[in-house]
Amino acid sequence: MDDDILEEYLDRLVRIHFAPDMIGPGLPAYAEGKLYDYSPNGILIEEKDGSLDYIPFSAVRLVQIKPKASLWERLTGIG
Repeated sequence: MDDDILEEYLDRLVRIHFAPDMIGPGLPAYAEGKLYDYSPNGILIEEKDGSLDYIPFSAVRLVQIKPKASLWERLTGIG
């Protein structure tokens, strides 16, 4: 795996889907936030309230990266 694969996605909104064995009754199937940092061991995301969540790669099934807002969305704030 490319060591810097997530570098260009810092400060982008991401959704981290947890591996099936990490999901249980009453637990969320994913976490959302801004990609704050990452290491070879896991991902650090910033939640809407400003708190940081560390998610080890062993718990990750899928990382979805939201596309950047279009020019129109950035100009109008709609999106």
